[in-house]
Amino acid sequence: MIKMDVPILKYYDLRGTEEQLVEQFLSSYTTFLTSVINNTLNITLNETLKKWVNNQLPNISKDQLVIEDITFVTYIRKQAFFNFLPSYTSDVKLALDLVKEIEDYSLELVARSLKTLMEIQQEKFNEVNETLKKHEKGLLEAQEIASFGSFEWDLTGNEKSTYTPQVFKIFEMESTNGLEDFLNYVHPGDREKLQASIDKALKGGDDYECEYRFRRNGKEKILWTKGVVNFIEKKPASMVGTIMDITDRHYILQRLERNEELYKQAQKLTHIGNWIWDIETGIIKYSDELLRIYGLKPNEEMTFDKAIKLVHPNDLEKMHEALNYSLTTHKPHEIEFRVIRPDGDERIIRRHAEVLLDEKGKPYKLAGTGQDITKEVLLNNEIKEREKQLAELNLSLEQKNIALERSNKELTSFSYVASHDLQEPLRKIKTFSNLILEKEKNLSEEGKDCFGRIIISAGRMQTLIEDLLSFSRTQLFENTLKPVDLNNVLNEIRILHSETIKEGRLVFNISNLPVINAIAFQIQQLFENIISNSIKYSKPGQNTEIIITCQLVNGEQLSFSNDKIKKYYKISISDNGIGFDQKYADKIFEIFQRLHGKNEYSGTGIGLSICKKIVENHKGFIIAQSKLNIGSTFDIFLPQEN
Repeated sequence: MIKMDVPILKYYDLRGTEEQLVEQFLSSYTTFLTSVINNTLNITLNETLKKWVNNQLPNISKDQLVIEDITFVTYIRKQAFFNFLPSYTSDVKLALDLVKEIEDYSLELVARSLKTLMEIQQEKFNEVNETLKKHEKGLLEAQEIASFGSFEWDLTGNEKSTYTPQVFKIFEMESTNGLEDFLNYVHPGDREKLQASIDKALKGGDDYECEYRFRRNGKEKILWTKGVVNFIEKKPASMVGTIMDITDRHYILQRLERNEELYKQAQKLTHIGNWIWDIETGIIKYSDELLRIYGLKPNEEMTFDKAIKLVHPNDLEKMHEALNYSLTTHKPHEIEFRVIRPDGDERIIRRHAEVLLDEKGKPYKLAGTGQDITKEVLLNNEIKEREKQLAELNLSLEQKNIALERSNKELTSFSYVASHDLQEPLRKIKTFSNLILEKEKNLSEEGKDCFGRIIISAGRMQTLIEDLLSFSRTQLFENTLKPVDLNNVLNEIRILHSETIKEGRLVFNISNLPVINAIAFQIQQLFENIISNSIKYSKPGQNTEIIITCQLVNGEQLSFSNDKIKKYYKISISDNGIGFDQKYADKIFEIFQRLHGKNEYSGTGIGLSICKKIVENHKGFIIAQSKLNIGSTFDIFLPQEN
């Protein structure tokens, strides 16, 4: 039996004895020779080739047949037929015809089988080529989507470098003239770093990897490149690698870093930090701000046991109660407690905690925030203390208001007594004294002098009572302020002194004055008292000149002003009278204070005290400036808005 190594035989089950195999093949050969005699070999060949093309051969797929199968099987079959032919027929002519037919069939079989094999191989090649094209297209699409390209850079000088289209798109170039052309567009600040990375890879160091800025057409990109150098005989032959446009990712990372920095700043400004506790490991991660609040070192590792030791001993119980509540109910909790920092400083913390559950519904982490509310608590305590003090002040003020009302009633009673009961006897003393002087003709000169003194003293007493009555009325402050035109007030005063003005002994020089919110009768009395003083203390034999001016001044410029009042009307009343020594500028506003004797100038020493009280009632102030024998100026400061 002929033995040959035929590849196709490995796909068939050839187990059994030699006799069984011979019997199997003899049956096949008998069928074959019968087809030769019946001239149906061509039909058999067509059907066999069709089954091969359609992948219908038994025990073997069409791709498993190789060219050796066709030649070896044809040769073996032909030799087997020749050996089998004597057993099939003894007719020499038939045998010769069969031999010729077998030779022709073998040639036809080989030729058509080879053609079919080539067609199958071409079909397979086309399929593989199409698959490769699809893979290449998918790769290029993936590169475009991911903004990366690949390259093979020829380092031998044979100009066999290859680049995917995305490389040119990233570089915004239509072609490249090599490394030098590429380096021209790398940011100058990154060029040295990039060149050093390439040189290191070419010398057999690490793989080439670098992130750098690339500028072209007025735009700047952030690129990342990685490559591997292939060596031939220890010389760099090529570099294979990828390049990626990471501009968007770079700026996203920048924004994330910026947002993280802003988040840390926000925590620092609000004194709020965050934390997370891994229940199983006991490790607690604190944010930078929370580490600062607790007085711990940056990046210091914390555990549950270490954190508990920082809690004030008096707050440990409520801390454990809050933790147990959340761990058993899975509900959040909020608690305020004190901690003692490593430096001994005590802080008050407000903590909020949320429970995180695993897939089995069991707590595995606690996370939340911690806020330093030390200043807030201290401020609230101070506010409560101030509120308590304010309540006490309000009570005291209420009591003083009651006392003031009582005092006002007493002043009202005093006014009634002063205007009726006290003045009535004085009027009778003056009246009867005048009657005695008129009717009693026999009075001595000494008697007349006594009665004259009585009348003068009674008049002074009456004037004093009237002035005291006026002063007491200034104590009864009226809350109702109404617009008062100071020009009208001065016009009324000029009418009172019209005779003196006509005689030329009194001259007024008055600027335009404002309208202010005031108590009308008090403002009238204020100006009357000051102008009366100017007339009273004029120089003998000289006409009295009174100048009244007004200007708006800033309260900030006045050392004695109320901080809440921004602007004042400064009303200045100047005269050319006898004046006084400036050292008495404050004393003249005190009640009953006089700079001259009773016989020199009439008066009780109450008039300027009344003026000061009226100005104070209107949240203003009055000052006097004077030079002896030159004149005086009274500056009245009244709020613009009252």
